[in-house]
Amino acid sequence: MTLTRLVLFSGWGIDARIWQPLIACLHARLAHVTETNDEADDGADDQAKRRPLEIIAPDWPEEGPQAESQAGSEPTASQASLGGADTLWLGWSLGALRAEALAKKQAPAALVSLAMGPSFIDQAASEQKLPALAPEVLEDFRAAFARNPAASWQHFLRWQASGEASARDCLRQLRELIGRHPVSREAVLAAGLAELASRQMSLAPQSELPLEFWLGKQDPLLAPGLSAALRAQGQAVAEFEGGHCLPLSATEALADALLTRMGLASHVTRISEEA
Repeated sequence: MTLTRLVLFSGWGIDARIWQPLIACLHARLAHVTETNDEADDGADDQAKRRPLEIIAPDWPEEGPQAESQAGSEPTASQASLGGADTLWLGWSLGALRAEALAKKQAPAALVSLAMGPSFIDQAASEQKLPALAPEVLEDFRAAFARNPAASWQHFLRWQASGEASARDCLRQLRELIGRHPVSREAVLAAGLAELASRQMSLAPQSELPLEFWLGKQDPLLAPGLSAALRAQGQAVAEFEGGHCLPLSATEALADALLTRMGLASHVTRISEEA
């Protein structure tokens, strides 16, 4: 089945601007893409509806340059439903954990968890028994964040970039996209860290929510052996060359994988032949 709408969910401390290179790459590969933002009109015209792909990259409440005044439980673009049988969701990092919970209400066709396993840290009470970071790793970071939020946020940028082939270039590109200071309030960021400590995917049967894990081979925020353990449990896993910042370090590979997963690769082939 061809999917014609893509929703991109960002992660902790990093707003939807992280998706700009990927969206640009999809534009380059696909001749007609409708890009929808939070201010877009709910009713698309006939020409837009005929285009092969619509992209939505919402910010979470109180996150991003247009942070809202009150917190909620869904992305700011959710005035109109983000789900549907024609829609693929791609959630990055914490965004994947949030998206999995939101999918139970909005029912996309499928969810891709990018750079995130079923949980960020090991959940002692879990029956899934999949590799995850030790709880102490996040506890130490949360303690540091409580002492100095700005410095901890900067450390987090360096931490996630450290798995890339060129960590310095990745960090520079990341800062160029989102700036050198977080746009979310400290309380919002602290709440996100609490989510990382507690959220866990249910790994529902594929018939309920087709779920795939797209992971970086050098991701410093994933536990060793996660990909193999997921495969052993029958989960769909794809691995990419790169670390945690796959939206920046594996942009072209992600674009190609998304178009293939959505059944749109034929559009790219046809456009290339007609060029």
